[in-house]
This record gives sequence, C-alpha cells and structure tokens, in this order.
Amino acid sequence: MSNPMHPKAGDKIIDVSDIELKDITPEHIGKLTKMRDGHDAAIMNLLDADPAARKRAGLSEIEVEELGALWAKYQRIEEVLPAAEKLAELLHETRLLHGHAIGAKLGEMANQIRRRADRVDNGAEVVGPFDALLAYQFAPAQKAAATREKTKAGPGEEAEVTG
Repeated sequence: MSNPMHPKAGDKIIDVSDIELKDITPEHIGKLTKMRDGHDAAIMNLLDADPAARKRAGLSEIEVEELGALWAKYQRIEEVLPAAEKLAELLHETRLLHGHAIGAKLGEMANQIRRRADRVDNGAEVVGPFDALLAYQFAPAQKAAATREKTKAGPGEEAEVTG
C-alpha cells in the first residue's frame, strides 16, 4: 500500500515536502541539457567506480558526491511524478465534469426563467434579476442568429440585427 511520501498513480494525497521545487520560464527550459537514454548507467558507472580509479581519472570526490545527491533527488522526483501527473489529470477531468453539470443546470434554470416570463404579465420583472445568467446562456444562440442573418443578406448588404 502506498503512502503520501511514496504515492502510486491514482492516490489523492502526495507529499513532496522533501523536494525543493523550482519554477523556471519556458525560455530557460529550452536552454537546459536534456538527459538521454542510458543516463542511469552512466551515473551508476561513476558512482560505483572505485575511488582510486576516480582519482586516477582526475575526478573530484566532492563532485561525485554532488552527482550522487542530485541523482537521489532526481530519482525521488521520478518516483512521485507519475502519481502527481495522474492526480492533475483526475483534477482536470473532474473539473470538466463539474463544469458540464453546472452548464446543464444553468441551461435548465435559464429556460425555466424564460418560460415563466413568457407566461406571466410582468415578464420583465421575472427576467430582470437574471440578466447576467440569460446573457451568458443565450449569447451563443444570438450570435449564431446574427451570423445567419448577415449571411442571408449577402455581400455588401447590411442585415438588420435585433437582440
């Protein structure tokens, strides 16, 4: 079973408080060196090499230790990244579903307001408090109708648009 420090894809709690996160610009990203396939074998080759062999090669033990620390941080990010990406995907999809449900409810409510306003003598009083809702809900249809009228009028003619 996973825990927040070692999450699996689909977990809702991810603890990356041990990772110092950085925020860089897209321009900076383009200038970074990209690791290629085989990087893990190259890193392990350096880390596992005999200290005497590293010394003969002129490698600094401090730099080898720094490489080891960076590699450990990189591996930690690799461990949590799939779970974080899946969590972001789930959040995005859930937001889309809620947006869909909200849109459907707004449509139902706007149509109810219009139906009620059409049936009563004081229809303007019914729709008045809901200007923003009605404008939001029916703007695409009004725009489409205006476009159809403009297309019907033909080139060079102005269509009378009512709104």
